[in-house]
Amino acid sequence: MPWSKRTAINSGEYMAQPNTPIILIPAYKPDDRLHALVTELLAHFEVVVVDDGSGSAFTPIFDALPDRVVLLRHPANMGKGAALKTGINAIAHRFPNQAVITADSDGQHTTNDILKLAQAMQAQPEALVLGCRQFTKDIPLRSRFGNLMTKALFRPIVGFRVSDTQTGLRGLPAAHLQALAQLPGNRYEYEFNMLLWTKITHVPIVEIPIQTIYIDNNSSSHFHVIRDSSRIYRCLLRFAFRHRV
Repeated sequence: MPWSKRTAINSGEYMAQPNTPIILIPAYKPDDRLHALVTELLAHFEVVVVDDGSGSAFTPIFDALPDRVVLLRHPANMGKGAALKTGINAIAHRFPNQAVITADSDGQHTTNDILKLAQAMQAQPEALVLGCRQFTKDIPLRSRFGNLMTKALFRPIVGFRVSDTQTGLRGLPAAHLQALAQLPGNRYEYEFNMLLWTKITHVPIVEIPIQTIYIDNNSSSHFHVIRDSSRIYRCLLRFAFRHRV
């Protein structure tokens, strides 16, 4: 995966600070909220954005990102999981021994919450840190229902509780980036496989409460309820057959 020609990191101009995570943002057909988030984050972090085949109509949005942003591109849409793995592999190569925080591009994750995750990662560098939302009646029905169903199945099958199985705000430990990049799944099931992976490897999970933000009833989400949920449930069923709690 080529790095964008506009990326100054190739010349060594920008260097990540030790013990400071790199922010990884997968983006598919984003709007101007991506620019606003990235601009805020650059005051604290280095940022990698993966354009997951958004198409030429969205090129101006990516081209408008600050020059300091590391920009990677998929020529066609490959899915959120594939975009995350592209970013993780690139970060492991360009920023050795740096942890990663993944965040969504649509404004659901605030800079303050991302900073909270970074602090938690410093305290527990071996853990997978999850930014967990509170699922109240104000949450769009499809988001609330999907997460509640997955949680209800996750605990009896996997053996422990996760309060937000579908959060995109995650702190990935530096020591495990190579393993995480090898997990199966190219779409939303990839993030779910991370949770199953922690059971097998005994990597602890730390949950950090974050703001629950949905804009325009979560209309910007590319999560397909039936298709993507079925992929997640298949992962859970395979785990149930292969492992015993």
